[in-house]
Amino acid sequence: MAASAHGKVMKVTAPNFHDEALWRRRGSKWTCISAGPVLHWMIGKPYHEVSRYIERKGWRVIWG
Repeated sequence: MAASAHGKVMKVTAPNFHDEALWRRRGSKWTCISAGPVLHWMIGKPYHEVSRYIERKGWRVIWG
């Protein structure tokens, strides 16, 4: 995951949208702390849960 001053930025690309989410480490888990309108449902969820969903959907993820 690429680092920023406040956490790590996940850029998600799908056939019908592009959006970003901000992740922060809390204890031993990465948790989404902020996201754009399409990915707003990710906020508060752990990375392992979100990554499984993204994989099933076939969305492309870039950390940066």
